[in-house]
Amino acid sequence: MACIVALGWVIQRRGLLAGSTLPRGAARGGADDRSESGASESGAGARQILATLSFTICAPALMFSTLAATDLAHVVSRGAAVTWVTTAALALVSAAVARWVLRLSAGPVAVTTLAAVYVNGGNIGIPLAVYLFDDALAVVPTLLFQLLVLAPLALAVLDRSAPANGAPRTATRSSWTSVARVPLAAVRNPITVGTLAGLLVAVIGELTGLRLPDVALLPFDLIGAAAPPLGLLTFGMTLAVPMPALSPPAAQGGVRHGAASGPAPASAPWWTGRDRVLVRAVVALAVLVRNVLHPLAAWAVGTAMGLDTPALAVVVTMAALPTAVNVTTYATRYGVFDGVTARATVWTTALCVPVLVVVGVLLG
Repeated sequence: MACIVALGWVIQRRGLLAGSTLPRGAARGGADDRSESGASESGAGARQILATLSFTICAPALMFSTLAATDLAHVVSRGAAVTWVTTAALALVSAAVARWVLRLSAGPVAVTTLAAVYVNGGNIGIPLAVYLFDDALAVVPTLLFQLLVLAPLALAVLDRSAPANGAPRTATRSSWTSVARVPLAAVRNPITVGTLAGLLVAVIGELTGLRLPDVALLPFDLIGAAAPPLGLLTFGMTLAVPMPALSPPAAQGGVRHGAASGPAPASAPWWTGRDRVLVRAVVALAVLVRNVLHPLAAWAVGTAMGLDTPALAVVVTMAALPTAVNVTTYATRYGVFDGVTARATVWTTALCVPVLVVVGVLLG
């Protein structure tokens, strides 16, 4: 796994799929790093193509073939309960901190909460589940909870608070024009479609005793087999991408009225005053929850519920996954904390590597 991730890093860093190379010694991020950002953009297309191929075709095929041939008892288990309980609890804690400690308004609270608890179960979770546990089902409880519960709730809040956030009405409601369409948009996620389709076939099999023949699942198995290596390559390529630029939180409606001392003068940089502290606090909250609190909570609750070591390793590993890129997609669509969530994604992705190593040493 480490070799595949390292290969992805080299591909992106050297521009092997784009014909360009990132300059050595370039600073990661910053408004003046135009040469590095330009070089990284030239490789963004290849990275995006690999990620899209894995996310929209290979991973859904893998989830369908795996679930269609499985016993549903493996999906609904004590390990799944640990995942759901810990994720829900930390989502509530993150929302409370964002609202009453950081004094954010509803939309930024939703985005901050997603950055803290919505994990990359597709491009990273599926490869880890396959390579570490030889079972793609390990990521199913995580995917179901966040795609069917977290995303609809957060997007409903963002949809209702869009005018207050100052985002253009036409931009924020182009795809989800009403709260009723938000759950539908989440269910249309390709991995969700593959997962639900596989679950439907499994349920029908349980009720009728009829199962799809192996020859019918073979094409899905072949295509799905590409999902783990593509996901790890994309993971490594992401680690080589420079830190994304930030947008001023105050300009995104992130601070409650009266919480800040007022806008900075036009000649002053945007990070003066409270905004700089706020950006760091949001990113730090996401890193703390994703890389520390969630794995610890999964270990504590799983131990209390009597999970054996292999099952405990599964839930802790899935809890240590980094923030999903989807969070930045949602934030960008609604114009709320997009640069901030992108930084949270990069930091949690980079830091999840040593966390996973520790988990493997302790529970492997």
